[in-house]
Amino acid sequence: MLRVFLEVVLPVALVALVGGAVGRWRGVTVAPVSALVFYLFSPALVFYSMAKTQVSAAVSLRILGVMVGTYLAMWIVSSLWSLVRGHDSSFRAAFALGATTPNVGNMGLPVAQLAFGDAGLEVAVVNFVAGATLTNTAGIVVASMAGGSRGEALRAPLRAPYIYAAIAGLIVNVLDIPLPPTIEEPAKTLSVAAVPCMLVVLGLQLQAAGGRDHIGETVVVNLMRLLIAPVAAWGVATALGLEGVTRSTLVVLAAMPTAVIATILATEYRAQPSFVTRVVVTSTLASMATLTVLITLVQ
Repeated sequence: MLRVFLEVVLPVALVALVGGAVGRWRGVTVAPVSALVFYLFSPALVFYSMAKTQVSAAVSLRILGVMVGTYLAMWIVSSLWSLVRGHDSSFRAAFALGATTPNVGNMGLPVAQLAFGDAGLEVAVVNFVAGATLTNTAGIVVASMAGGSRGEALRAPLRAPYIYAAIAGLIVNVLDIPLPPTIEEPAKTLSVAAVPCMLVVLGLQLQAAGGRDHIGETVVVNLMRLLIAPVAAWGVATALGLEGVTRSTLVVLAAMPTAVIATILATEYRAQPSFVTRVVVTSTLASMATLTVLITLVQ
């Protein structure tokens, strides 16, 4: 367990912490760095990985199935809890966002690579594309339960460059199109920069949190996100016939803390953004321990 913490979890945390510290010291704001990740590094990683991946179409569909199945399970669990607790529509949306939105990008990709190597990263990239698409569709529907423009929300996924990068990468892969060095080398270089830059963004984003309201609800949603979600993912993956590194990677990815995109959606739709931000920070901190135990169990 100590080895997993030192070799997998701690390196991820240190990059994020150092990135956040340098950002605070030099007054670096998250917006420009995040924009580079969103529009340049992340699409390059998705394109290059999808173009080179050895993950079959059948396995990719099952990875999508695990993502959707886990998302539905967590939405049901969070909705039932909100019903029992009598949450209003705004808090119900916020609670569901916290429970259903794992950080499979900024944190999930580097953890998968360190824990399971290149095979884990390939699975994580497919999962990242599926998860980001789900967050920008179903996640928007969940957030919009608290208010906001649904018409604008439904157009949001079309502005995500990784979707087009994924399509282009799949075409190259399926048709076995050889990439000329003038395309392959820049894509490879940018894709290598994606993971560390994602962690720097995570560190910059985590500087913004605070407050102590709704401590009990924060603890509950963290338990759902970090403990119940991986169990749900294991069940769905097993039911779909996945095993080995693929299943282990998906279980670990399901146990990721709440992603910052949940705060963005909560802010856009007035779904208790301060509560969601607190969930993002506390779940990220708590995941240092839970991921260490989980990776030890599934490796």
